[in-house]
Amino acid sequence: MKYIYQDSTELPIQRDFIEDLKVFIEITARVIPLENSIIELKCKNKEAILALNNKIKSLNVFEEKFNYMVKKLADEVNTEEVRPCVDAVLSKCSENIGQKRELLESESKKIGSGAAQEYQRIEEKILDILTLFLISGVYGAEKNFELSANGNGISGEMEGSVSGLQYVYKLVFAEESLTVEKLIGSLSLPGRTRTGLIRKEEKIKMLDISDFLVSSVEYDSQKNIRITLENKKANRKFRIEGGELKYFVYEDDKEITADKELGSLVDMGSLAKIPEKVQAYLKTNIRSYFLSKILLDEEDAVSNNQIFDCLKVIAEQYGAIVQECLTKGHNKEEITIKMEEADGTRTEKYITKAEIYTQLAEVGGEGVEIAGILGVDSKAQIKESKYLIV
Repeated sequence: MKYIYQDSTELPIQRDFIEDLKVFIEITARVIPLENSIIELKCKNKEAILALNNKIKSLNVFEEKFNYMVKKLADEVNTEEVRPCVDAVLSKCSENIGQKRELLESESKKIGSGAAQEYQRIEEKILDILTLFLISGVYGAEKNFELSANGNGISGEMEGSVSGLQYVYKLVFAEESLTVEKLIGSLSLPGRTRTGLIRKEEKIKMLDISDFLVSSVEYDSQKNIRITLENKKANRKFRIEGGELKYFVYEDDKEITADKELGSLVDMGSLAKIPEKVQAYLKTNIRSYFLSKILLDEEDAVSNNQIFDCLKVIAEQYGAIVQECLTKGHNKEEITIKMEEADGTRTEKYITKAEIYTQLAEVGGEGVEIAGILGVDSKAQIKESKYLIV
Protein backbone atom coordinates (compact mmCIF):
# COMPACT_ATOMS: atom_id res chain seq x y z
CA MET A 1 0.00 0.00 0.00
CA LYS A 2 1.32 3.42 -1.00
CA TYR A 3 -0.05 6.71 0.38
CA ILE A 4 0.03 9.69 -1.97
CA TYR A 5 -1.33 13.23 -2.33
CA GLN A 6 -3.89 14.02 -4.99
CA ASP A 7 -1.08 15.14 -7.32
CA SER A 8 0.37 11.58 -7.04
CA THR A 9 3.45 12.56 -4.99
CA GLU A 10 4.13 10.39 -1.96
CA LEU A 11 3.31 11.44 1.59
CA PRO A 12 6.45 11.91 3.75
CA ILE A 13 4.90 9.44 6.22
CA GLN A 14 3.68 6.24 4.61
CA ARG A 15 0.65 5.81 6.82
CA ASP A 16 -3.11 6.38 6.58
CA PHE A 17 -2.83 10.06 7.49
CA ILE A 18 -6.59 10.67 7.53
CA GLU A 19 -7.11 7.86 10.05
CA ASP A 20 -4.20 9.09 12.19
CA LEU A 21 -5.62 12.62 12.07
CA LYS A 22 -9.03 11.38 13.23
CA VAL A 23 -7.43 9.47 16.10
CA PHE A 24 -5.41 12.55 17.08
CA ILE A 25 -8.58 14.67 17.19
CA GLU A 26 -10.34 12.03 19.29
CA ILE A 27 -7.38 11.77 21.68
CA THR A 28 -7.29 15.57 22.04
CA ALA A 29 -11.02 15.64 22.84
CA ARG A 30 -10.57 13.02 25.57
CA VAL A 31 -7.32 14.18 27.15
CA ILE A 32 -7.76 17.97 27.36
CA PRO A 33 -10.85 17.81 29.65
CA LEU A 34 -9.00 15.40 31.95
CA GLU A 35 -6.00 17.69 32.21
CA ASN A 36 -8.28 20.69 32.79
CA SER A 37 -10.05 18.79 35.57
CA ILE A 38 -6.70 18.31 37.33
CA ILE A 39 -5.91 22.01 36.96
CA GLU A 40 -9.33 22.93 38.38
CA LEU A 41 -8.86 20.50 41.28
CA LYS A 42 -5.44 21.93 42.03
CA CYS A 43 -6.84 25.47 42.13
CA LYS A 44 -9.75 24.39 44.34
CA ASN A 45 -7.51 22.45 46.74
CA LYS A 46 -4.95 25.23 46.81
CA GLU A 47 -7.65 27.71 47.83
CA ALA A 48 -8.98 25.34 50.51
CA ILE A 49 -5.52 24.72 51.96
CA LEU A 50 -4.73 28.44 51.82
CA ALA A 51 -7.94 29.22 53.76
CA LEU A 52 -7.00 26.66 56.43
CA ASN A 53 -3.46 28.00 56.65
CA ASN A 54 -4.85 31.53 57.08
CA LYS A 55 -6.99 30.29 59.99
CA ILE A 56 -3.93 28.65 61.57
CA LYS A 57 -2.00 31.88 61.09
CA SER A 58 -4.81 33.87 62.71
CA LEU A 59 -4.83 31.52 65.72
CA ASN A 60 -1.08 31.90 66.09
CA VAL A 61 -1.33 35.69 65.94
CA PHE A 62 -4.18 35.68 68.48
CA GLU A 63 -2.28 33.39 70.86
CA GLU A 64 0.82 35.57 70.63
CA LYS A 65 -1.10 38.81 71.25
CA PHE A 66 -3.24 37.29 74.00
CA ASN A 67 -0.18 36.00 75.85
CA TYR A 68 1.49 39.37 75.52
CA MET A 69 -1.55 41.27 76.87
CA VAL A 70 -2.12 38.91 79.84
CA LYS A 71 1.55 39.01 80.81
CA LYS A 72 1.62 42.80 80.47
CA LEU A 73 -1.44 43.14 82.72
CA ALA A 74 0.13 40.80 85.27
CA ASP A 75 3.31 42.85 85.24
CA GLU A 76 1.30 46.02 85.86
CA VAL A 77 -0.49 44.48 88.86
CA ASN A 78 2.77 42.91 89.98
CA THR A 79 1.47 40.73 92.80
CA GLU A 80 2.08 37.04 93.46
CA GLU A 81 -1.61 36.36 94.01
CA VAL A 82 -2.43 36.79 90.31
CA ARG A 83 0.33 34.49 89.05
CA PRO A 84 -1.67 31.22 89.40
CA CYS A 85 -4.57 32.85 87.59
CA VAL A 86 -2.28 34.07 84.79
CA ASP A 87 -0.68 30.64 84.38
CA ALA A 88 -4.08 28.91 84.30
CA VAL A 89 -5.44 31.34 81.71
CA LEU A 90 -2.39 31.03 79.47
CA SER A 91 -2.35 27.24 79.79
CA LYS A 92 -6.03 26.92 78.94
CA CYS A 93 -5.67 29.28 76.00
CA SER A 94 -2.65 27.35 74.69
CA GLU A 95 -4.51 24.05 75.09
CA ASN A 96 -7.63 25.21 73.25
CA ILE A 97 -5.73 26.92 70.45
CA GLY A 98 -3.43 23.89 70.11
CA GLN A 99 -6.44 21.61 69.65
CA LYS A 100 -7.98 23.92 67.05
CA ARG A 101 -4.64 24.22 65.24
CA GLU A 102 -4.18 20.45 65.21
CA LEU A 103 -7.65 19.96 63.70
CA LEU A 104 -6.97 22.54 60.99
CA GLU A 105 -3.55 21.03 60.17
CA SER A 106 -5.10 17.55 60.02
CA GLU A 107 -7.77 18.79 57.63
CA SER A 108 -5.12 20.45 55.46
CA LYS A 109 -3.07 17.23 55.28
CA LYS A 110 -6.21 15.24 54.50
CA ILE A 111 -7.01 17.53 51.57
CA GLY A 112 -3.42 17.28 50.31
CA SER A 113 -3.35 13.48 50.60
CA GLY A 114 -6.74 13.00 48.95
CA ALA A 115 -5.83 15.45 46.19
CA ALA A 116 -2.60 13.59 45.41
CA GLN A 117 -4.54 10.33 45.02
CA GLU A 118 -7.14 12.01 42.79
CA TYR A 119 -4.43 13.61 40.63
CA GLN A 120 -2.71 10.23 40.25
CA ARG A 121 -5.98 8.56 39.24
CA ILE A 122 -6.62 11.09 36.48
CA GLU A 123 -2.96 11.12 35.37
CA GLU A 124 -3.03 7.33 34.98
CA LYS A 125 -6.16 7.69 32.86
CA ILE A 126 -4.37 10.22 30.65
CA LEU A 127 -1.41 7.87 30.19
CA ASP A 128 -3.77 5.01 29.43
CA ILE A 129 -5.56 7.01 26.71
CA LEU A 130 -2.26 8.09 25.13
CA THR A 131 -0.62 4.64 25.26
CA LEU A 132 -1.94 3.32 21.94
CA PHE A 133 -1.49 6.64 20.15
CA LEU A 134 2.01 7.86 21.03
CA ILE A 135 3.83 4.62 20.25
CA SER A 136 3.20 5.05 16.50
CA GLY A 137 1.22 8.26 16.03
CA VAL A 138 3.95 10.88 16.60
CA TYR A 139 5.38 11.82 13.21
CA GLY A 140 9.06 12.64 12.83
CA ALA A 141 10.04 11.10 16.17
CA GLU A 142 13.48 9.63 16.76
CA LYS A 143 13.08 6.27 18.49
CA ASN A 144 15.56 4.41 20.64
CA PHE A 145 15.08 0.84 21.85
CA GLU A 146 16.92 -0.91 24.67
CA LEU A 147 16.53 -4.59 25.53
CA SER A 148 18.08 -6.53 28.38
CA ALA A 149 17.92 -10.20 29.30
CA ASN A 150 18.30 -11.68 32.76
CA GLY A 151 16.94 -14.54 34.84
CA ASN A 152 13.50 -12.91 34.88
CA GLY A 153 13.17 -12.87 31.08
CA ILE A 154 13.53 -10.16 28.46
CA SER A 155 12.39 -6.61 29.07
CA GLY A 156 13.01 -3.37 27.29
CA GLU A 157 12.29 0.29 26.85
CA MET A 158 11.43 2.49 23.91
CA GLU A 159 11.96 6.24 23.96
CA GLY A 160 10.58 8.55 21.30
CA SER A 161 11.51 12.21 20.98
CA VAL A 162 10.68 15.15 18.74
CA SER A 163 10.89 18.93 19.29
CA GLY A 164 11.38 18.67 23.08
CA LEU A 165 8.66 16.04 23.51
CA GLN A 166 9.80 12.69 24.93
CA TYR A 167 7.74 9.62 25.73
CA VAL A 168 8.93 6.37 27.27
CA TYR A 169 7.37 2.91 26.96
CA LYS A 170 8.16 -0.20 28.98
CA LEU A 171 8.32 -3.27 26.76
CA VAL A 172 7.75 -6.90 27.72
CA PHE A 173 8.76 -9.83 25.51
CA ALA A 174 7.46 -13.39 25.40
CA GLU A 175 10.81 -15.25 25.53
CA GLU A 176 12.60 -16.20 28.73
CA SER A 177 15.94 -15.90 26.91
CA LEU A 178 17.17 -14.76 23.51
CA THR A 179 19.87 -16.42 21.39
CA VAL A 180 21.83 -15.02 18.47
CA GLU A 181 20.08 -17.55 16.23
CA LYS A 182 16.64 -16.28 17.30
CA LEU A 183 17.56 -12.61 16.91
CA ILE A 184 19.76 -12.46 13.81
CA GLY A 185 20.29 -16.02 12.56
CA SER A 186 23.55 -17.98 12.31
CA LEU A 187 26.71 -15.96 12.90
CA SER A 188 30.42 -16.72 13.18
CA LEU A 189 33.21 -14.43 14.36
CA PRO A 190 36.99 -14.89 14.16
CA GLY A 191 39.18 -15.30 17.23
CA ARG A 192 42.62 -16.50 18.27
CA THR A 193 43.01 -19.78 20.10
CA ARG A 194 45.93 -21.92 21.27
CA THR A 195 45.98 -25.51 20.01
CA GLY A 196 48.35 -28.49 20.06
CA LEU A 197 49.03 -31.30 22.51
CA ILE A 198 52.77 -30.78 23.08
CA ARG A 199 53.53 -27.38 21.72
CA LYS A 200 50.80 -24.80 21.96
CA GLU A 201 50.45 -22.64 18.89
CA GLU A 202 48.21 -19.68 18.37
CA LYS A 203 45.81 -20.03 15.46
CA ILE A 204 42.90 -18.07 14.06
CA LYS A 205 39.61 -19.91 14.18
CA MET A 206 36.06 -18.98 13.20
CA LEU A 207 33.73 -19.42 16.16
CA ASP A 208 30.04 -20.16 15.61
CA ILE A 209 28.25 -17.98 18.15
CA SER A 210 24.69 -18.80 17.04
CA ASP A 211 23.91 -20.38 20.42
CA PHE A 212 25.31 -17.43 22.39
CA LEU A 213 22.82 -15.53 24.54
CA VAL A 214 21.93 -11.93 23.77
CA SER A 215 22.34 -9.99 27.03
CA SER A 216 21.53 -6.51 25.71
CA VAL A 217 20.43 -4.72 22.54
CA GLU A 218 20.35 -1.02 21.64
CA TYR A 219 18.70 0.10 18.40
CA ASP A 220 17.54 3.47 17.06
CA SER A 221 15.49 4.77 14.17
CA GLN A 222 18.70 5.57 12.25
CA LYS A 223 19.38 1.80 12.36
CA ASN A 224 22.41 2.06 14.62
CA ILE A 225 22.90 -1.01 16.82
CA ARG A 226 24.87 -2.15 19.84
CA ILE A 227 24.51 -5.81 20.82
CA THR A 228 26.21 -7.69 23.62
CA LEU A 229 26.51 -11.47 23.31
CA GLU A 230 27.92 -14.06 25.71
CA ASN A 231 28.14 -17.82 25.94
CA LYS A 232 26.15 -19.80 28.49
CA LYS A 233 29.15 -20.06 30.83
CA ALA A 234 29.46 -16.25 30.70
CA ASN A 235 33.23 -16.54 30.21
CA ARG A 236 33.30 -15.30 26.62
CA LYS A 237 31.66 -12.10 25.48
CA PHE A 238 31.35 -10.24 22.17
CA ARG A 239 29.98 -6.81 21.31
CA ILE A 240 28.83 -5.63 17.89
CA GLU A 241 28.07 -1.97 17.24
CA GLY A 242 27.73 0.45 14.36
CA GLY A 243 25.51 1.36 11.44
CA GLU A 244 25.47 2.47 7.79
CA LEU A 245 27.68 -0.43 6.66
CA LYS A 246 30.39 0.44 9.19
CA TYR A 247 30.50 -1.99 12.09
CA PHE A 248 32.90 -2.76 14.89
CA VAL A 249 33.29 -6.07 16.70
CA TYR A 250 34.86 -6.50 20.15
CA GLU A 251 35.76 -9.52 22.21
CA ASP A 252 35.61 -8.24 25.75
CA ASP A 253 37.21 -4.79 25.31
CA LYS A 254 39.57 -5.74 22.47
CA GLU A 255 38.47 -4.65 19.01
CA ILE A 256 38.55 -7.54 16.56
CA THR A 257 37.89 -5.32 13.53
CA ALA A 258 41.03 -3.28 14.28
CA ASP A 259 43.18 -6.41 13.92
CA LYS A 260 44.22 -6.80 10.25
CA GLU A 261 44.12 -10.61 10.30
CA LEU A 262 40.93 -10.96 12.33
CA GLY A 263 39.19 -7.96 10.80
CA SER A 264 39.56 -9.32 7.29
CA LEU A 265 37.60 -12.42 8.32
CA VAL A 266 34.60 -10.53 9.68
CA ASP A 267 31.65 -10.84 7.30
CA MET A 268 30.49 -7.22 7.09
CA GLY A 269 27.62 -8.24 4.82
CA SER A 270 26.15 -10.37 7.62
CA LEU A 271 26.61 -7.57 10.14
CA ALA A 272 24.88 -5.09 7.81
CA LYS A 273 21.73 -7.25 7.95
CA ILE A 274 21.53 -7.08 11.76
CA PRO A 275 19.58 -3.77 12.06
CA GLU A 276 16.75 -5.04 9.83
CA LYS A 277 16.61 -8.32 11.76
CA VAL A 278 16.49 -6.46 15.08
CA GLN A 279 13.70 -4.27 13.71
CA ALA A 280 11.78 -7.36 12.56
CA TYR A 281 12.21 -8.96 15.98
CA LEU A 282 10.85 -5.86 17.70
CA LYS A 283 7.81 -5.76 15.42
CA THR A 284 6.84 -9.38 16.02
CA ASN A 285 7.94 -10.24 19.57
CA ILE A 286 6.75 -7.45 21.85
CA ARG A 287 4.12 -9.14 24.04
CA SER A 288 2.91 -6.02 25.84
CA TYR A 289 3.84 -2.39 26.41
CA PHE A 290 2.73 0.53 28.52
CA LEU A 291 3.45 4.24 28.53
CA SER A 292 5.47 5.05 31.65
CA LYS A 293 6.16 8.78 31.31
CA ILE A 294 5.91 11.82 29.07
CA LEU A 295 8.43 14.66 29.23
CA LEU A 296 8.44 18.13 27.71
CA ASP A 297 11.81 19.86 27.73
CA GLU A 298 12.94 17.17 30.21
CA GLU A 299 10.17 18.03 32.68
CA ASP A 300 7.34 15.65 33.64
CA ALA A 301 4.53 16.77 31.34
CA VAL A 302 1.80 14.86 33.17
CA SER A 303 2.41 16.10 36.71
CA ASN A 304 3.15 19.62 35.40
CA ASN A 305 -0.09 19.66 33.36
CA GLN A 306 1.69 20.18 30.04
CA ILE A 307 -0.06 17.50 27.99
CA PHE A 308 -1.81 20.23 25.99
CA ASP A 309 1.62 21.62 25.07
CA CYS A 310 2.69 18.11 24.02
CA LEU A 311 -0.35 17.85 21.78
CA LYS A 312 0.62 21.15 20.16
CA VAL A 313 4.02 19.68 19.26
CA ILE A 314 2.29 16.73 17.58
CA ALA A 315 -0.20 19.06 15.88
CA GLU A 316 2.68 20.96 14.23
CA GLN A 317 3.86 17.73 12.59
CA TYR A 318 0.34 16.88 11.42
CA GLY A 319 -0.32 20.46 10.35
CA ALA A 320 2.52 20.40 7.83
CA ILE A 321 0.92 17.43 6.05
CA VAL A 322 -2.53 19.07 6.25
CA GLN A 323 -1.06 22.08 4.46
CA GLU A 324 0.46 19.87 1.76
CA CYS A 325 -2.86 18.06 1.30
CA LEU A 326 -4.64 21.40 0.82
CA THR A 327 -1.95 22.73 -1.51
CA LYS A 328 -1.84 19.61 -3.67
CA GLY A 329 -5.56 18.83 -3.49
CA HIS A 330 -8.41 19.91 -5.75
CA ASN A 331 -10.85 20.94 -3.00
CA LYS A 332 -9.28 23.50 -0.64
CA GLU A 333 -11.85 22.71 2.05
CA GLU A 334 -10.93 19.00 2.26
CA ILE A 335 -7.83 17.16 3.43
CA THR A 336 -7.54 14.32 0.93
CA ILE A 337 -5.08 11.47 0.37
CA LYS A 338 -5.00 8.59 -2.09
CA MET A 339 -4.19 4.97 -1.29
CA GLU A 340 -2.59 2.97 -4.06
CA GLU A 341 -2.70 -0.82 -4.03
CA ALA A 342 0.08 -3.02 -5.42
CA ASP A 343 -1.95 -3.54 -8.61
CA GLY A 344 -2.26 0.22 -9.14
CA THR A 345 -5.84 0.56 -7.87
CA ARG A 346 -6.38 3.89 -6.15
CA THR A 347 -8.98 4.98 -3.61
CA GLU A 348 -9.45 8.37 -1.95
CA LYS A 349 -9.96 9.21 1.69
CA TYR A 350 -10.75 12.66 3.06
CA ILE A 351 -11.97 14.74 5.97
CA THR A 352 -13.23 18.32 5.73
CA LYS A 353 -11.66 21.30 7.49
CA ALA A 354 -15.09 22.19 8.91
CA GLU A 355 -15.50 18.73 10.42
CA ILE A 356 -12.11 18.93 12.15
CA TYR A 357 -12.72 22.47 13.40
CA THR A 358 -16.19 21.63 14.76
CA GLN A 359 -14.92 18.63 16.72
CA LEU A 360 -11.97 20.54 18.19
CA ALA A 361 -14.02 23.66 18.98
CA GLU A 362 -16.24 21.53 21.23
CA VAL A 363 -13.16 20.94 23.42
CA GLY A 364 -12.90 24.67 24.14
CA GLY A 365 -10.12 27.19 23.70
CA GLU A 366 -7.43 24.54 23.64
CA GLY A 367 -9.20 22.72 20.83
CA VAL A 368 -9.51 25.92 18.80
CA GLU A 369 -5.78 26.50 19.27
CA ILE A 370 -5.01 22.98 18.05
CA ALA A 371 -7.27 23.63 15.04
CA GLY A 372 -5.22 26.72 14.26
CA ILE A 373 -1.97 24.77 14.41
CA LEU A 374 -3.43 22.10 12.11
CA GLY A 375 -4.45 24.84 9.69
CA VAL A 376 -8.18 24.18 9.51
CA ASP A 377 -9.38 27.72 10.25
CA SER A 378 -8.97 30.88 8.20
CA LYS A 379 -6.46 32.46 10.60
CA ALA A 380 -4.14 29.46 10.77
CA GLN A 381 -0.55 29.61 9.60
CA ILE A 382 1.30 26.31 9.26
CA LYS A 383 4.88 26.08 10.48
CA GLU A 384 7.38 24.35 8.23
CA SER A 385 8.44 20.96 9.56
CA LYS A 386 11.15 18.51 8.65
CA TYR A 387 10.32 14.85 8.97
CA LEU A 388 12.54 12.09 10.24
CA ILE A 389 10.91 9.17 8.51
CA VAL A 390 11.13 6.02 10.60
